[in-house]
Amino acid sequence: MGVAAHEVTETSSPDTIESWDSLQHMKLILAVEEAFGVQFSDRDIVSIKDVQSLIALLGRKPGT
Repeated sequence: MGVAAHEVTETSSPDTIESWDSLQHMKLILAVEEAFGVQFSDRDIVSIKDVQSLIALLGRKPGT
């Protein structure tokens, strides 16, 4: 998304990262799925509102 890693916090969201649009959201989801070997459902994907909710969801996936 063109944001330095040190600028991303648990509260980072589409409201705080200008380039976080629906396409970037899906790219983020795909990258996380590939990196952690998980798969998110459509319901999971729409529930992700910020980095914190992504981390929480990832923590509930078996094997992560």
